[in-house]
Amino acid sequence: MKKKMIYQLLTCTLIFSTGTIAAQTGVLTQNPSTPFHIDAADDNAATISATQAANDVVVTAAGNLGVGVLAPVTKVDLRSADQKGIIGVGQNTAQTAAAAGGGAIRYNTSGYLDYSDGEKWIALPLTPPTKALVNASKGSALAIANNSETYITSWTNEDVDTGNNFDLATGTFTAPRDGFYLVSFNITLASGTIANNSYIETIIESDQLTNNIPIYRTINSYPAFQASPPVINNFVSGNCNAIFQLDAGKIVKFKVKHTLGGSRNTLNDAQFNNISISEL
Repeated sequence: MKKKMIYQLLTCTLIFSTGTIAAQTGVLTQNPSTPFHIDAADDNAATISATQAANDVVVTAAGNLGVGVLAPVTKVDLRSADQKGIIGVGQNTAQTAAAAGGGAIRYNTSGYLDYSDGEKWIALPLTPPTKALVNASKGSALAIANNSETYITSWTNEDVDTGNNFDLATGTFTAPRDGFYLVSFNITLASGTIANNSYIETIIESDQLTNNIPIYRTINSYPAFQASPPVINNFVSGNCNAIFQLDAGKIVKFKVKHTLGGSRNTLNDAQFNNISISEL
């Protein structure tokens, strides 16, 4: 009688265990988050962090495969937090395009990728994206207070902006991609008195704080400009050039500071106020 009860208990245990395994299977994890979940590094906590998920492989109920991502939204999703979602493509396969089927990709030893349209292998375009190029100018007056840094906004003309990356109203350039950018800035202030030992400072700044010089400054000074009467009036100009290493989405803006002794407007002539930005 006792043996019969033991056999019955074992049978029930096996049935329930089988049901659990079929519902959710985990390899090196006791808490699988999907029907099939592998924790390759065996480092998952009860709540899985992005770093821990980066070494996991999952298959969802929808049949989506995630490598380094716990909630894949495509049939194969490699967009992990460690940004190592790289696919290795077979090199110079002898398989025909028809056999591989439309949409297949292969690496050609000539140094580019081919895709199959179902009948033949076609080289993917090699044309790089158009590099950012901006030429803009300002033909309107903007008051620059004495001894105060002022952003130059409300640019009036844009001769070139290949990627629509410059905002005329705010005077802000946004980098379209990671890279190096050559920036030039020229500004001229309307004619007025120039105080002794005064200066104009032309400034180009970025919000990219790492792997980059975020601020460039150029100073034109006027020591003892009016040593004796009569009082001298003249235009004052400044210029600054810089090379920034920017990540995509980082910005560049332009500022002016002067100590000429009173508020001074930018000259309302677009020939003398301009910027140029070139992606290298």
